[in-house]
Amino acid sequence: MKSKSTFKICIFFLITCLFQILNAQEQRKNHSAFDLEIVKYSDKPDTDKEHYHLLEITNNSNKINEFKLFVKPAKCKDDYNNVVKNQKGFLDNDNVVSEKKIDSKISSSLTFEIYNKTLSENLSKILLQPKKSLKFYLKITRENNSEIGQWKCSKLIAKLLNKKNSKRKSVIIKSFMADSNTKGH
Repeated sequence: MKSKSTFKICIFFLITCLFQILNAQEQRKNHSAFDLEIVKYSDKPDTDKEHYHLLEITNNSNKINEFKLFVKPAKCKDDYNNVVKNQKGFLDNDNVVSEKKIDSKISSSLTFEIYNKTLSENLSKILLQPKKSLKFYLKITRENNSEIGQWKCSKLIAKLLNKKNSKRKSVIIKSFMADSNTKGH
């Protein structure tokens, strides 16, 4: 009789340990190495040529990580109308994403620059300590020859530069190409 209860206790502990291991692996899989988020959209009127959007990148890992930042024009989709949902960066699985190849039909109206929070330094790479965050600005400038009355979407991509992990996260920012002669939003 004693051996049956000992056997049951051993089985119980074995199942409990197995459950703990599986749960820890699932949490590790869901835990992101970094986060990207839009902190504040530009509050300038659509008619302004320049807009500064404040973003933040957070290194969630326990080691120093380097990130490459770049912007690509994107085709606007209905999904991007929800600015609150699009504030949090999402995993970017677009395998076609290249830092060099830009569709001129999409990009001819806007130029992009990434700056530190004091706007004193242009950024393309960021080195972040473990569990630290950095705020930075994305400057979007409307060119003089832009087509007015249209929406243009931009995808800011943060790529983790790690030999084991090359994950990318991105956020989408919509810009309205307003006529600069029109007052207001």
